[in-house]
Amino acid sequence: MASERSAGGALPPITAHHLAEVVEAGRHGATDALENQPAPSSAVPSQTEMTLLARVIELFTAIRQEASATLNGLQAEIAARREAFTQERYEGRIRSIEASMRALLNRHGGELEQRVYDALKAKREYEYFNYIHKRTADPKVDKWQFILLFLIVPLTLESLLNGNFFAEASEFGLVGGAATAVIISALNIALGFLVGLGPARYCQHVRATHLFWALPAYVGLIILIVMFNLAVGHYREMLIATPDARSLQVLPRLLESPFAIAELKSAALVIIGCIVAFAAAVKGYSAFGSYPGHGSAYKRWRQRWEAVEEERRRLDVALLPELEALRSRIDGFKEDCARESSRLQATRAAAEEARDLYAARLGQLRAAKDAALMQYREANLRVRTDMPPAYFSQTLNVADIDQPTPLAEYVALRGLIDDFERQLATMPALVEAKLREQLALVRGLDLAGEIERLKARAAEAGRDAFEQDEAKRRQIHADFAAIARDNSRQVSEPHRHPGRSEAELRDPS
Repeated sequence: MASERSAGGALPPITAHHLAEVVEAGRHGATDALENQPAPSSAVPSQTEMTLLARVIELFTAIRQEASATLNGLQAEIAARREAFTQERYEGRIRSIEASMRALLNRHGGELEQRVYDALKAKREYEYFNYIHKRTADPKVDKWQFILLFLIVPLTLESLLNGNFFAEASEFGLVGGAATAVIISALNIALGFLVGLGPARYCQHVRATHLFWALPAYVGLIILIVMFNLAVGHYREMLIATPDARSLQVLPRLLESPFAIAELKSAALVIIGCIVAFAAAVKGYSAFGSYPGHGSAYKRWRQRWEAVEEERRRLDVALLPELEALRSRIDGFKEDCARESSRLQATRAAAEEARDLYAARLGQLRAAKDAALMQYREANLRVRTDMPPAYFSQTLNVADIDQPTPLAEYVALRGLIDDFERQLATMPALVEAKLREQLALVRGLDLAGEIERLKARAAEAGRDAFEQDEAKRRQIHADFAAIARDNSRQVSEPHRHPGRSEAELRDPS
């Protein structure tokens, strides 16, 4: 760094030849000797020597300023970097990490708390449903895949059987018979499933009012299924007797003699259709619970509880890595301290390089000064005829150049670097000691235990919220009941008039 600064500096290397040429030391020495100047008794340097010393001091000042600028720049850089490594900044960083972890835990805990609350509410609604509708056991709710499979299998079997029967009577053979059989089987299954799903379930409802529509619908659909299958049997016999018969022609024959089916295969069609419709009705009756709404309430409760378990599993799977990632950020300041310490060594080397460059330039200036003075005196001694002055045997001393002192900027920079190094070495321990309580979660190893405690706290909070909601609901119901009792009491009591007895009120005459 110092070499880069010196490379961009304005001062060229200082040599004795350059310095002597600037003040013309040889020529002025010979010129002064023509008049035997300086005088033998003179103790004061000549004008040329004074000019030379003034030029040397100017060069020294420039060298000093250049070195000071370099060292001051390094010092400002260290001071700026040191401000980024104050203990307060890392305390704020730790608090930020802890706040992030707490916020993450609270957010996930709030979600789990809401799931627990919803599950408890659904369970309360389910238990209330069981109490009101006198249910003592949980319903058996089939999956939709199983229901669909159960309906497809009899549809396929009945279509195959009916297809063979209709193939004998259809002019299109097996293709026409199969098409007719699929339509008939689908209608049988749809009607049977509808009977079991609707009227059959509502006939056992605790509210007797449902019987006004469920029982007639139940009986009517059963009659419809039986009549439909009898119509299928009559239609097959009509096709055998008259291949051009239309399906609408079955109705008069069915109404005239519904059970007049002579063909054995036609009777088998009727029996198979009724059996398939009965099987579909049984499945419709039990697919979503045998009681209306029971399966929905149970399924809603189970779904809410499964959501709680899913949230618990998600906390175990997703929350722990997120907390670990946040916690790993706390060790970053140690790496920052180590990285900054290595950068500090480079700054120390740059400061030493600037100091060495200053000392080298100062040595060059000292040697150039002595050589230029020597050139002046040698030229003077060659020409003069008188004795030289006594001080010619001595060097002219400039205190800052001949007895240099250490640079104050370098001393201050070294002190700043040493102090910063000590701070970087002790800061992690200081921060950890001061923030031990705050780092309990951040640096703690039991994040899994923290998650378990979070789940327990969230479940407890969900239960508390549910109990508070229940208490408020019961209080509201009690208040409404009290108001209703007061109103009914006021209505039942006779209206009293002041000054009239109860007997007078009963007998106005």
